[in-house]
Amino acid sequence: MKEGNRPIGLLDSGVGGLTVAREIALSLPEEELVYYGDTLHLPYGPRTREEVRGFVFKIIDFLIEEKRAKTIVLACNTATAFTLEEARRRYPVPVFGTLDGACKKAVRESRNQKIGVIGTEGTINSQAYQRALLELDERLQVFATACPRFVELVEEGNFAGREVFDTANRYLDGLKGAGIDVLILGCTHFPYLIPVIRRVMGDKVTLINPAVEMAGEVKKWLKQEGLARQNGSHQEQISQQEFLISDMKRISKTFLEKGSKFLKLPSLNFTEKNIFEGEEDDS
Repeated sequence: MKEGNRPIGLLDSGVGGLTVAREIALSLPEEELVYYGDTLHLPYGPRTREEVRGFVFKIIDFLIEEKRAKTIVLACNTATAFTLEEARRRYPVPVFGTLDGACKKAVRESRNQKIGVIGTEGTINSQAYQRALLELDERLQVFATACPRFVELVEEGNFAGREVFDTANRYLDGLKGAGIDVLILGCTHFPYLIPVIRRVMGDKVTLINPAVEMAGEVKKWLKQEGLARQNGSHQEQISQQEFLISDMKRISKTFLEKGSKFLKLPSLNFTEKNIFEGEEDDS
């Protein structure tokens, strides 16, 4: 297999990272993607750094060794916050995370230097976004809020409705009061909820979707390194995408229905591939 024709490997704790897969598919329609959602251990947000580290490196090993991925995309903010730097040292292929591009765009977009970040408990408590933003501009005021219920709602296929709106109001009330003008969606599940989040925050707050920035970074790297796929059409690429999950029982029928429409894919066909043999689901 030619180096450029090897797939791009993506991983997440569940289906949230498909928002990243969608942006990469739109930006690089000729590329083959292999996506691994670790639904067996969902969610990563409340887990310890060591737990997440073990899961993530196991998946990366699988994507590189068995799927021959030419690059790895951590389509998960908690995984990025806990493992990105070590993963870059550990593996022979480039590893992309969610932080850098999103933070740079947020700083460019902010007019009043008040930036909000929402994410899982793990991402917010890691202070990864907060540090990255302040390293770019120490004058910033950064307001961060954990929104764990958002992840559960998305995994259930609940993208709208009264419960979603009330949950968003509760989580985002403090950020509205802080007067932020930019909000980073620091979890790849959250773009599914953009219409509700935008309704709550108002049109004057710019929403930053890290998935868009990640797709741009991957595209730029492939071009620079001469590793872009040279053949294949968009339709062929869609048919060749692999969506793997570690536990099929964790996939909601509602998500399969609504998620395929949101992602603009004809269908979402997941294959169960449990690479964590002998492990129990202890969540």
